[in-house]
Parts: sequence; C-alpha cells; structure tokens
Amino acid sequence: SGGGYLMLLMLGLQMETAAAWAGALAATFALALFAWQASLRRQRAVADTPTSRIASAAQGYVELVGAGQPLDDLPIYSPSHHLPCLWYRYRSYVKENDKWRQTEMDESISPFLLDDGSGCCQIDPTGAEVSASRKETYTHGDEKVEEELLLAGDQLYALGEFSSHGGGHAQFDERREMSNIIDDWKADQDDLRRRFDLDGNGVIDDQEWQLARQTARRELAERRIKSLDQPVSHTLSRPRFGRPYLIAAFPPETLAGRYRLRVWLHGLAGTASLVGLAVALQLM
Repeated sequence: SGGGYLMLLMLGLQMETAAAWAGALAATFALALFAWQASLRRQRAVADTPTSRIASAAQGYVELVGAGQPLDDLPIYSPSHHLPCLWYRYRSYVKENDKWRQTEMDESISPFLLDDGSGCCQIDPTGAEVSASRKETYTHGDEKVEEELLLAGDQLYALGEFSSHGGGHAQFDERREMSNIIDDWKADQDDLRRRFDLDGNGVIDDQEWQLARQTARRELAERRIKSLDQPVSHTLSRPRFGRPYLIAAFPPETLAGRYRLRVWLHGLAGTASLVGLAVALQLM
C-alpha cells in the first residue's frame, strides 16, 4: 500500500492538472480504504481470538503460540546461503539507472511444526501472511538479495484453521465406507462369487447379498478400530471464508499493535486524500 500511495502521488505530480490530481487522490482514497479495512480485520482477529493449547484446541479458527520446529523428514534451506530454516522469503534485485529492479522472488510453502508444550501442530504456510523478525540483506556490486527467515526455535504466533486427524478425531462416514467395500468386491466378480455364491449357480441372490453385507459390516468395524488406534495429528492451514491467515515471529500483543498502527496510518492517508480530493474538485 505504501508503494501504491507513492506511485499515485508521482502520477498526480507528473500530470499537473486539477483533473489528474482529482483522479489520483480518488484512487489513493480507495486504496487507503481497502488497506484500512484489511488492517482492521487482522487487528481484530488477533485481539479477539484467545490463545488455544494444541492438545485441547477446538476444531476451527484458532490462535496458537509456541516454538517453531522443523519436520524431521523435510529440511528447508534458504536459497542464498543455504541456511537451515523453517520458512523463507527471497527477493533478488539488480541496479539499473541507480534504481533497484526486482528480478526474482520466491517463498517457501513447505510445512513445519509449532510446539506449545502440550503438543505439536503442523503449520502449512501456503496462503499465509508471514511476518518474520529476521531480515538479511546482501549486496554485491549491482546485485542485491533480501531474505526473510523463520528459524527453528523461534517463538511463533499462528492464526488459522485448526484440524485434528486420527484417534478420536478420525472422520468416518459409515455409509460411504460400506459402499467403497462393496464396490471393491464388485470389481472382482470371480472372487465375489467364490466368497458368497453359496449355491454355485453363478448369481449372487438376495440371501447371499445379505451375507455379503454382514461381512462388509464386520470389515468396516475392523477398519474403524484401526483408525482409532492411529496417533492423533494436528494441522493449521488457510481458513475458509477469507478469514486472515497469519504466521508471525512476534507475540500476539506486538502483532495486534502493528496492525493497530497500520489502521491509524491508512486512516490518516484516507482522510488526507479525501481532503485533497475536495480541494482538487473545487479547482476544476
């Protein structure tokens, strides 16, 4: 949004007419209103959502706070210096006419863990707004690299859609599972007749189908028991309905304060642009 404000201001200065200023200020007001609303939604989400413990968190939109940890089988390394990390955002630039032009941008989407002492939750950063506390800049001649990192052991804040799988959280649709078992049996007609064609006439009659359904129910019960024996796993991912998905290396109070400051700044930008628009319209 800051870059957008600057571009619109420069456009108005270049045009040097009241009409151009009016258009630029109207666009600035629209941008400020959008940014103000987005910042307000995030500030309220952070301030109004209580922190949950992973072991007892309800399914749905939750806030978690804990230490970031890597997945054992999925190491992540930063692109520029190959440092082990949880997440990175990478930008490279080249200098042209004394201005830096971005040539490349990359952001990791590999999951990592958040451990709050009561349990671990796998964090999927895809679609998240990530705020890192570590930002490194490397310059070599006319080339520059900026890298933001989350490292193992960082105290992390995460706000998103929490879901648990396995154990008592296993989702089990009995009707669908029964249908899947029967469909698998029907796919192998020879084996189906071998198992349930008791009179050997080559046709599974109603009585034999009743036996097949009873057998399917027993198999279904066995599958259910096995699913309950699976260890519980937790994941946090992008919420539905456009709710903010935030990951930050800051405590919730600090993050809420940052968004509160943005609300004020965008509000001031919107007010200033509205006043300027009124003046520009009077001069037309």
